[in-house]
Amino acid sequence: MIRFSIDTTGLTRTVQTTGTITKIFWSDSDEVRTLTSSSYSIPPGFVYADSIIRYGSIPRTYDMDEGILCAEQTSGLFGVSSKMIPCGKFRARMINEE
Repeated sequence: MIRFSIDTTGLTRTVQTTGTITKIFWSDSDEVRTLTSSSYSIPPGFVYADSIIRYGSIPRTYDMDEGILCAEQTSGLFGVSSKMIPCGKFRARMINEE
């Protein structure tokens, strides 16, 4: 297994959805319009990339599985405990420059 880290400035993403509920012809109510949003964020700091690495089918090459990106989330009084939260995936490949 291989793990490397990337120092990041953080990321916040907001996803908004809108929709309209159409009035039913026998109803006396008006059309209803809805708006919802969700925010996702990765705090500033290190993002860790984990993947399994193994010998390739060609000599002096390696193969990697699809990897997982994780951010460290602290909790508790003064951030005493922490856990790794998955926040994405990545794919890597070997480039042989011989």
